Amino acid sequence: MATIDQQEVFSWAEREVGGKIIEFERQGGRSSGGRPGWFITCDIDGERRQYYIRGSRSFGFAEGGYTLSRETKITELLHKKGLPVPEVIARSENPYVTLLEFVEGESDFTKIKTDLERTAVTDHFTDIMAQWHSIDAKEFESIGLAVPKTAEEYVLNDLKIWENGCFPYLKEPVPLLTFACKWLRDNIPAAPERPVLVQGDTGPGQFLFSQGKVKSVVDWELAYLGDPMRELAQIRTRDVWYPTGNLPQWFEMYSKKSGVEIDYARLGYYSVTAMLISTLALSPYVQKPHPRDEHAEWYAQDVWAKRATMEALAEVLNIELPTINTPQVRPSRHAKLFDLLVDNLQDEQLPHIDDSFLNHRMNMTLRLVQYMRNISSIGEEINREELEDISQLLGAKQTDYSDAMQALNSYVEKATPDQYESLVLYFYRHSRREEILMEGALGRAEGAVMSPMK
Repeated sequence: MATIDQQEVFSWAEREVGGKIIEFERQGGRSSGGRPGWFITCDIDGERRQYYIRGSRSFGFAEGGYTLSRETKITELLHKKGLPVPEVIARSENPYVTLLEFVEGESDFTKIKTDLERTAVTDHFTDIMAQWHSIDAKEFESIGLAVPKTAEEYVLNDLKIWENGCFPYLKEPVPLLTFACKWLRDNIPAAPERPVLVQGDTGPGQFLFSQGKVKSVVDWELAYLGDPMRELAQIRTRDVWYPTGNLPQWFEMYSKKSGVEIDYARLGYYSVTAMLISTLALSPYVQKPHPRDEHAEWYAQDVWAKRATMEALAEVLNIELPTINTPQVRPSRHAKLFDLLVDNLQDEQLPHIDDSFLNHRMNMTLRLVQYMRNISSIGEEINREELEDISQLLGAKQTDYSDAMQALNSYVEKATPDQYESLVLYFYRHSRREEILMEGALGRAEGAVMSPMK
């Protein structure tokens, strides 16, 4: 997809609203989701009005069907149904953007100060979620969403999109993904009573709130018709980035409002899916990153998602996971160069960057520097441990990391259920080593944990 041109977007928006953009802020960080986005203020006949311009991601799964135009149709339908979602003001295929109403509110659930407000927001959100789950699937079928008919379709209608956006674009195999997808396909649960609209990335950070009330639910890009337990599983992933402090209460409230009984076996299964999809989306990217994308954030989310996938799978299979120790840090003889670089970027340049988006980009670069520092100090030790671990698992000496991944992937493809426990334990050790290698550069994923289901 071609890089979007800001001036072209702004000219289009001004024509649509019949005014002039007098202020704007480029969206960055986790809230941008890796897509171009702008908050704009327009002068329309002397009146100030605010809007949000949402663009399309430059990577991922649009080819599989999760497109901006599809998301726009879903948002329009939900708005007509009276759900608190942004009103669609205008849409365009060229430039490929959607203009939405601006909704005032806070998105960071961790900023809620009191238990009383936290409970009030949770109560309101689960009420809204129960409302969109009550809409007849046929209404979404009318705008192009597929209605699952079998237990397999409940899983594969979504999983195939993530697989198709990942595996064909990998330069080298990622055995953890091969294994997780194999397990998901081999253990498909029974179908629910009926399909519901699954937002696909729902929970904290995906709605705006104020004074104990949800103002608007945002980001319907990944919505599809599926199992309500998949929706709840996705809240577990959002809880990692924006801890709720009371996740089981969310599930209990939802069940009470919707009349849907919580099936913890299906919730556990879909938790594996929910943790996996981030790394399915990001693995091709981290193998070939683009300098202008959210590089450090995507590395961090990919690393975290791999670890969380194995934790979710161990939870389902009742496997006790080991503690992984950090190798002793031995600063290289070039360590002072990292000190110089950090001093220059963080202390000399960053304080003079007033633009919020460019400030964010500089912080992204500083995270990369920390990642590089870790690789310099413990990278060789991590690589040695990795090759020894794979050698023991395969029963054959491995001396090259790339060759070891190829051999491991072939092993996984032929693996039988009696080998699954040893694979879960290896992939957990592997993902923890990758996490240790990025310590200090993980952002919100630093020290993040997956909350229990109950």
